[in-house]
Amino acid sequence: MEDVDEKKQRRLESQKRYREKNRELLNEKNRQYRAENKEKVEEGRKRWIEANPEKEAKRQQERGVRYRQRNPEKVKISQKLWYDANKDKKRGNTLKRKYNLTLDDYEKMLQEQNGSCAICFVKAEEEINKILVVDHNHLTGEVRALLCNKCNTAIGLLREDLEIMQRASEYLKKFSKPLTPEPS
Repeated sequence: MEDVDEKKQRRLESQKRYREKNRELLNEKNRQYRAENKEKVEEGRKRWIEANPEKEAKRQQERGVRYRQRNPEKVKISQKLWYDANKDKKRGNTLKRKYNLTLDDYEKMLQEQNGSCAICFVKAEEEINKILVVDHNHLTGEVRALLCNKCNTAIGLLREDLEIMQRASEYLKKFSKPLTPEPS
């Protein structure tokens, strides 16, 4: 049994040396074969992919990672072009992923709020990016309303805490001065 294993091992080593010594010749033969047998090669590739979907997915992922590492500028340009051509799709994907809302749901909420922030009533068109943001409870994920960026940020900075908000309101009332002088 050992003799068979030794022979097999020597044969494999010999084949490896031959492949290393004749790499260019073998590569050229492979290119020529693939060029002459495109359909056959493609069928074999498809069969391999069907038989090895996990390996193929991993191979594609690794290939994408290598490409992005080697071509960061091309990737950046490509992403910008896609984003510019698909803003609604990107917005819809983000709404769905973050808040489980469709674009139609968002538009319906916007219409119900007359296109305005639920707190300060500023119109969406007056916002820098012309949209209102989705306000939601960070503990439960429940969507509350659409707010301008400033109101949404204020709620977040006040930690969504009603007591803090109440104290902030009382503080402003205590130190606020009327905008117009009082009549004498």
